[in-house]
Amino acid sequence: MFTFRQLIYAYFAKLGIRNNCINCDAQFGTYHCSTCNLWMSADEEPYHCLKCGFCRVGGRENFTHCDDCGMCIDALLFEDHNCKSGKYMSNCPVCQEDLFSSRMASHEMPCGHAIHWHCFRELTSHDTRCPVCKKTAETHDQMEETWNAMAMGIALQPVPPDMARVVDILCNDCEHKGENQRWHFLGVQCRRCTSFNTTVERTVLVGQEANDFLGPPTDLAHQAQLANGMGNNRDVLTALMGGGNMGDNEDMDETEVNQSVAAEVMGIMNRTANNHQPFSNGSSSGVNEGEDNNMDQS
Repeated sequence: MFTFRQLIYAYFAKLGIRNNCINCDAQFGTYHCSTCNLWMSADEEPYHCLKCGFCRVGGRENFTHCDDCGMCIDALLFEDHNCKSGKYMSNCPVCQEDLFSSRMASHEMPCGHAIHWHCFRELTSHDTRCPVCKKTAETHDQMEETWNAMAMGIALQPVPPDMARVVDILCNDCEHKGENQRWHFLGVQCRRCTSFNTTVERTVLVGQEANDFLGPPTDLAHQAQLANGMGNNRDVLTALMGGGNMGDNEDMDETEVNQSVAAEVMGIMNRTANNHQPFSNGSSSGVNEGEDNNMDQS
């Protein structure tokens, strides 16, 4: 005995899936895939990928299937893409949607984890770390300006002696362990890779004892000035303001200069965070979304 649904399926199987009405010949969709039983507009340039097993969008000529990745890759970036078996056979770590079958653009972070492009942009508006492994989600070159600004901000805003700490850290990027380092509320820099993506594992000393162990914090500001070829904080402020004449700011006292330097440093950090150019690798789910169409660049 057959169910009603089985009879309907048998009827249409005998009739054949088609894109036109058998009575009036009206077309159901400008694009039709008989394998996926899909009808849709051709505006998004849909195509069926036999190896993926379903239809994608973005134009067949624009993508090449990678057998190792198991994914359609931007044809222009195919030769240089970071090939890794099954890297898209997972869920987006932010929204938990399946990346392989998703029609939204995908993106690979430097650590190798994949994420939706729109989820990545939203994530980096408040955090620059991979949500899976906590490594920096952008390249070292892209983060260098921010890290340099943080280092200068730390040098010019020393922690008071009573708040000083000596800490041991673990760098989330290079996994190097740093011992007996100076703590600062802006962060602790890794001595090996210069990243500020670090975690304090242990507090060794605190307060005046820590301050005596670390030495005078003023030495740091002097070292920062020498490293940048600057004689004093006024030179630092001039450089941060673009090298122009300070004009009315020439009459500022040293405290006002220091405050202005700190403000400029924080401004650099904020502008870099808001105007970053994310790392991308050439992988795609075949989405044609204007500027996001080539969302992965090597």
